[in-house]
Amino acid sequence: MAAASLPKTMESSTEGRLANPLRTLNKIYDLALSQGDAVLEVIQGWLTAIATGAGVYVAVGGLNAWRRETTGKRDIELCQAVIERFYEAEQRMDALRSPASYASEGKTRQRDESESDEERDRRDHLFVPLARLESQSEFWSEFFSYSFRMRALFGENAAAAFDTVDAALRSFRAAAITRYQALFRNPNGLNAETHQRFEERIWAGYAERDEIAAKMAEAIKAMEAICIPIVRSTKPSALVANFLKRYRLF
Repeated sequence: MAAASLPKTMESSTEGRLANPLRTLNKIYDLALSQGDAVLEVIQGWLTAIATGAGVYVAVGGLNAWRRETTGKRDIELCQAVIERFYEAEQRMDALRSPASYASEGKTRQRDESESDEERDRRDHLFVPLARLESQSEFWSEFFSYSFRMRALFGENAAAAFDTVDAALRSFRAAAITRYQALFRNPNGLNAETHQRFEERIWAGYAERDEIAAKMAEAIKAMEAICIPIVRSTKPSALVANFLKRYRLF
């Protein structure tokens, strides 16, 4: 027995509606009821296939959207952590370079037993920038560990911001070490011009144009351009919310 076919009037009335199967299922089913058992069997077969395909489409679409938003959540959390650490890095650098320093901060250096009290205090004071840097070593190690993840996810511009901070920190460290070594035994071990240049790198506010502070500001601005737009995109889509609720993924 040949399979029943739909009347032409019925085909024309449903052809356009099948473009959106989920929206027309009930209408097609009601229309089939008026056409007899044979037509109803054909329609039921069609509806089963359409419903199955539509369900798979919705499920796959929901999973893909869920995957995208899970990845987005990871990026948001990473950017939040990174931009917070950039702000903290600027504060840490300010603390390193604060002109308000005391000889007692430099007591962690290795001392010579033959030092006089005057020499001890002078050398302790010379060591203050390095003592401060040493006390912050854990922070800076963690800070720069984010560079690799940011480069992998957001490219060279993200890594460049870390490089700018690194250049500022290296400039401070080099000046502090060289100054300490040059003046350790001889308070007049540097000429006035060189000594002034080191002072400007080590202490904030000594130079008319503070290059280290400028580098920190430049790095923060670059990282804000990458992270702030991502951090602000925190609202999940209705599609994903409905999908998770329907399939009870959590």
